[in-house]
Amino acid sequence: MRALPQRNETRRRRSPRQLPWLLGAVLAASPLTACQPPARAGAGQAEAGAQADPATKTAEAPKEKRTATVPADGWNDDIAWRGFQEGLEEAKATGRPTMLVVHTSWCSKCRALKGVFNSDSTLAELSEDFVMIHVDQDVTPEVALYAPDGQYIPRVMFLDSDGKLDEELHNPMRESRFRYFYTPQEDIVATMRAALQRHGKTS
Repeated sequence: MRALPQRNETRRRRSPRQLPWLLGAVLAASPLTACQPPARAGAGQAEAGAQADPATKTAEAPKEKRTATVPADGWNDDIAWRGFQEGLEEAKATGRPTMLVVHTSWCSKCRALKGVFNSDSTLAELSEDFVMIHVDQDVTPEVALYAPDGQYIPRVMFLDSDGKLDEELHNPMRESRFRYFYTPQEDIVATMRAALQRHGKTS
């Protein structure tokens, strides 16, 4: 009968050395130690943050991209082009400024400028805040109303929402002649930004 307590006592003396192994075995078998994938754990934190922060719930949804109602004719199919009268009416109804591009089908300078409209992602992005009109002046002669310093082509002009030309928004490199003419090397995007600052409505 006395030998049994001695064995128990021996076990108690050995148990501290066995404790790390036993603890590891218990934790390994426990479901509380299961790891969630990092993406799921992050998603949980994001969900918790969204519940805690009301501002997250009211975050603005991305703006719906508008689509063209007239053919682009090479001026970038992703831009929401409008016809001449249609565009002027839309600008008045929405309060957006207008970017008016006047060209012809036979003009080599127009073809060169088309390359900028197709390659400059910033130009395409900013176009979402304008009513975008491109007009062949041989087909739509009434666009001659927008020829403040001549009917040369291409002409790129900016109008307010009432269809009035803003004569201050022109190519800053051309102060005396052909003020609304741009080559591919000249910064048409800078004038677009200036137009939005003066007349912009981005909603």
